[in-house]
Amino acid sequence: MNVEKPFIKNAIEHLGFKSFTDVQEQIIPLMRQQEDVIGCSQTGTGKTHAFLIPIFEMIDPSKEQVQAVITTPTRELANQIYKAATQIGDYAEEYIDIRRYVGGRDKNKEIERLTKKQPMIVIGTPGKLHDLVLQERVLNIHTANTFIVDEADMTMDQGFLPNVFDLTETLKKDTQLCVFSATIPEQMRPFLRKLMSQPKE
Repeated sequence: MNVEKPFIKNAIEHLGFKSFTDVQEQIIPLMRQQEDVIGCSQTGTGKTHAFLIPIFEMIDPSKEQVQAVITTPTRELANQIYKAATQIGDYAEEYIDIRRYVGGRDKNKEIERLTKKQPMIVIGTPGKLHDLVLQERVLNIHTANTFIVDEADMTMDQGFLPNVFDLTETLKKDTQLCVFSATIPEQMRPFLRKLMSQPKE
């Protein structure tokens, strides 16, 4: 497995990775090249690590700012991705600040912590991120280099696509956008066209 940072290699070996899945083989090189990507694959094919590995390769721990944002439609999925991310981050030589933002947590504490220091990797539900970025204006995602929309079909079904679009409007022009979904319904295509420039599918 070709991984660019030793700590990531250590982490995924300890997690029992012997080789990359098909999805990972296709997605990781495209993300490394900063391409916009649409990844269509079922749950359980390894897509979480397909985007987490390149995110960790690109993170600069010396920059205390948001570098990657991952949105996912449910609290449970956000918790799963957060767990997978911290399993890799725990192996890093320098501290990588990973935070999750979902409903049901102490918002005042989150806001207080954000006013002191921004996270490097943000994982959260679209509604919660929308609140912290655009209502409270305490989470600064405009510095992000990568923005991931996970489970886009479920995000659409739950009515969160407008929230996601509002969040992407705050990003830099050259932010990499990657959308992952079990299916790409036709009604999602206009949203993807508005969001992405010549994505690799």
